[in-house]
Amino acid sequence: MERRRGDSYLGKDFSEPAGLPEDVHVSKKIECTDCHQTGPDGMGHIERKATCQDCHIEVEQAMTASVHKNLACEACHVKILGGYEMTSWGPGSVTGKPNPFKKYSLYYGPMEPPILIKDQNKRWIPTKIWPNSAGGIKETVLPKPGLIFRWPKGETHDAYAQLGTFSFPGGNNNYLAWLQVEQVAHPLGKSRTCGSCHDSETQVGRVTWHYFDNQGAEPFDGSQKVVADKKGIRVMDIKATSKVTLMEGGKVENFAAWMKLGDIWKTSGDFSIPKSDAGKYRALDKGMRDALAQLEAIDRKLKAREAKGEDVKKLRRRWKEAKAAAMHEPGSAGVLIQETAGFAK
Repeated sequence: MERRRGDSYLGKDFSEPAGLPEDVHVSKKIECTDCHQTGPDGMGHIERKATCQDCHIEVEQAMTASVHKNLACEACHVKILGGYEMTSWGPGSVTGKPNPFKKYSLYYGPMEPPILIKDQNKRWIPTKIWPNSAGGIKETVLPKPGLIFRWPKGETHDAYAQLGTFSFPGGNNNYLAWLQVEQVAHPLGKSRTCGSCHDSETQVGRVTWHYFDNQGAEPFDGSQKVVADKKGIRVMDIKATSKVTLMEGGKVENFAAWMKLGDIWKTSGDFSIPKSDAGKYRALDKGMRDALAQLEAIDRKLKAREAKGEDVKKLRRRWKEAKAAAMHEPGSAGVLIQETAGFAK
C-alpha cells in the first residue's frame, strides 16, 4: 500500500504524501513492537495482527455489548489514508535496462475516508482500494464477481477484485485489470462521526494524487472517487487535473493505461452501509449525550480538586475509562460513571 505500512503510523514527513496525520499512539512513544509480535528475525518477521484490548479493556468490553460489536476499532478510528492510488505495469527501464513490466506506481495521494467491507468473519474493516493494470498479457482472463480474499481462512484480510483482460487500439496486447483492496489499521485517531457512515447507505472515498515517476511523464495531478453501494465497488471519474507532458519515449498506454481503458474499474456485490434503525440511532445518540453530560460535571469537580493540589490521578484515569466506554456503548458506562462520581465528591 505504501513504501512500508509503518508510513501511515508515523505520518507527517514519513507519509506518502508527506503531511498526513500521525497515529495517536506515536505521541505516546508507543513503538511498533509494543503491539505487534515479532518472529525470530525481529522486525523482518513482524506480525500484522494486533489487539486493542490489552490497553483499552473498558472499550473492548463496551464494544462487545454494543450495536457495533461487529466493527473493528479501526473502522471508525481511521479516517484518511495515503500511499498508492493507481498502479500500471508496462514497458520501461528498470535498473537501467529495458523491462516489459516496469511498475509505474508513484501515484501518491490521500484517500478519505476508507471504504468499509466485511472480512471473512463478517466483521466490518476499513480498506484502501485502488486500480491496477498490467499490459503485455497474451492470454484472456475472465472477470470474477465480488471480492477474492488472498487468505480465505483469515490469516490476513486483504482482497482483490479480478476484473479480467481488456484491450484498446494501439495498446500493449491485453491489459489485466484488478482492484486492490487492502485492510488498513493506521493512522488511528479521533473517531469518524456517526453521520459519516449512517447519513447514507452509499460509501464514497474521495481521492487526489500526484504522479511523479522518473519515466513516462513529467509530474502531474489527478483525482478519482471510490464508490461502494448495493451495486458493488466502483472507481469512478479518474482524471488528470493538470497538464500531462510526456517525457522522451513516454507513452500513455504504458504508464497510464487507465486513460485508455475507460470505465472498467468495478465489481459486483453489496457493499452498502446497512440502514440504521432510526429509533435505536436516536436512543444511542441520547444515551451518549446524557453520559457525556454526567462526565462533564464530574470533570469540573476533578479539575477543582486538581487546582487545590489534590492527587486525583487514579480518579482521572477512571474518568477517562468511563468516557471511553460511554463513547462506544453508553449503557455499559453506567457503573463506571457512578463509581467515578461517588469518589469525585
